[in-house]
Amino acid sequence: MAILERKIIHEIDTSCSHIIYPQFVLPRHKHAEYEIMLFTQGSGKQFVGEGVADFQEGDIALIGSNVPHLHLCNSKLNPVANTVCSAGEALQFLPDIFPVHVENLPDYQEIYRLLRKSQYGVRFYDKGLYDEVKELFQEMDLLKHTNRLITILRILGRLTECRNIKLLSDVAYNGSNRLLEVNEPVNKVYTYLFNHFKEKVLLQEVADYVKQNPSALCRYFKQRTDKSIFQCLAEIRIEHACKLLSYSNLSVSQIAFESGFNSVPYFIKQFQSITEKTPGEYRELIGR
Repeated sequence: MAILERKIIHEIDTSCSHIIYPQFVLPRHKHAEYEIMLFTQGSGKQFVGEGVADFQEGDIALIGSNVPHLHLCNSKLNPVANTVCSAGEALQFLPDIFPVHVENLPDYQEIYRLLRKSQYGVRFYDKGLYDEVKELFQEMDLLKHTNRLITILRILGRLTECRNIKLLSDVAYNGSNRLLEVNEPVNKVYTYLFNHFKEKVLLQEVADYVKQNPSALCRYFKQRTDKSIFQCLAEIRIEHACKLLSYSNLSVSQIAFESGFNSVPYFIKQFQSITEKTPGEYRELIGR
C-alpha cells in the first residue's frame, strides 16, 4: 500500500498542534511528528507500522516519528452494521522539542524509552489516564510557547506511568528501513492536493504534475484509494476547515474561502456530508 508522506502545518511560532478529527479520512500516511491519539468516539481498526489492532472509545495510542499509520472506523468497514462513526483528537509534536542527546539525560530516561517504544506504536488502556490526557489536550489550546512544551512533557510523563500497554507492531519502524513508493502516482496526487487545496484545482493540472493522462490517473487513483481525486480534495479542505473552527474566531464564510471553497452553501453541504455535522454544530461541539 502506498504511504503518503504528510507535511503537518503548525500554527505560527509553535512545534506542536492539537487536532480534532470529527472523522478519520486520511489514507495510510506518515509524518515527522510524534502523535498522541485519543479515540473519542466509535471503534475500528488501527494500522501502525506492520501491525493492526482494534480500537474503541477511551483508548490512547502513541505513534512514533515517521511511522506509517491508518485509522479505519467500523462504520466504514461494515456499513450495514449501523455503528457510530469514529472520531478522535491528536497531539502532534516535532522531535526537535527535545534536547540534543536526550538519551543521555537522566531526567528524560523514562520519556526516551517511551519514545523508542513508539516506533512500534503503543496502545494505553487506562480510563483515568484517558480523562486526564484529554483535559491536558484542552489546556494546550490556552497555552503558548514554553508552557505548551511543559504540558507535552506532563502528558508523556503520565504515559510512562501506565503499566497496561501493548505494542502495536512486531517491528520498530524508523522511517528509513522500508522502500517507500515516493514517486508512486497516489502520493504525488496527495502532495499536489495538500499544496494547492486553497486554490482552484483542475484535473489537468494534477495530471500534468503526476505526468499521466487525466482519465488514466483518475482510474488508477480510484483503484488504489477507493475514492475519487476530488473526494480526497474535499476531505483535505474539510480537515483544514475543522482546524480553523477549532483554533480561530473566523466566521463560517471566512473559513469556507480559507479552505478553498468559493461557495458557502456548497462548503456547508460538503462539511455536513463528511462530518455529519454543520460547521456551527461542530464549533458548538468543541466549545468554541
